[in-house]
Amino acid sequence: MAKELMGPNGGWLNKFGKTVGFRWKGLDVFRVYVKPNNPKTQEQVLNRERFGLVGYIGGALHDVLTMTMRAFAGKHHTVPQAQFVKQNYDLTSGTVGNVEIDYELLSVTPSDSRLTPIALGELDTSVPLTLTVPVDNSYLDTNHNSANDKLYLVALAKKDNNGNEAEAVVSDGTAKRTSQKVDLTVPSYWQGRFVEVYAFMAADEMSVRAGQFSRTLYCGSGRVA
Repeated sequence: MAKELMGPNGGWLNKFGKTVGFRWKGLDVFRVYVKPNNPKTQEQVLNRERFGLVGYIGGALHDVLTMTMRAFAGKHHTVPQAQFVKQNYDLTSGTVGNVEIDYELLSVTPSDSRLTPIALGELDTSVPLTLTVPVDNSYLDTNHNSANDKLYLVALAKKDNNGNEAEAVVSDGTAKRTSQKVDLTVPSYWQGRFVEVYAFMAADEMSVRAGQFSRTLYCGSGRVA
């Protein structure tokens, strides 16, 4: 049963006869409903598993993506998680029942990110419940960035065999481009969990580059002490 969207001359939502109505990029769209001959081929199942894995990780990174992807996704009439899936889908590979993703190339910032990144040192997990990454080079250049650009650290705790679901935390943004390091305190129940760690820059909110981000930087992986 269809649901009327915009009056008798407007669009319809859901199936209506042999057509399906839906909203796409702000428009009312209709298409003929076609039932796949074989909706469960190996290729289709693998494709769903690949999308499912990226979507699952995107769900864990929800708060981060809301901050970094919302404006960019809005310009493309989509949502942050959908943009994340689009950018990272090609990082998945494998076979049905054994799909993996290249965590080192994962991106949590928009594909058009152009803010100058920084050079980071090696991830340190020696302090209990604390992740630390030193700043090797801030690449400070007042013509292209600001000393007050914020440096964020993101930790993604992956799903494990102990029943823990994937989840993520992000630093509070107090670290700046010119800071010597950036720290992130993780929840106490993360002790012993394996994490993938990323960093990115967010432009100084008072600068002409406000709203810009750098590309995502992979900081390494390790087990929380």
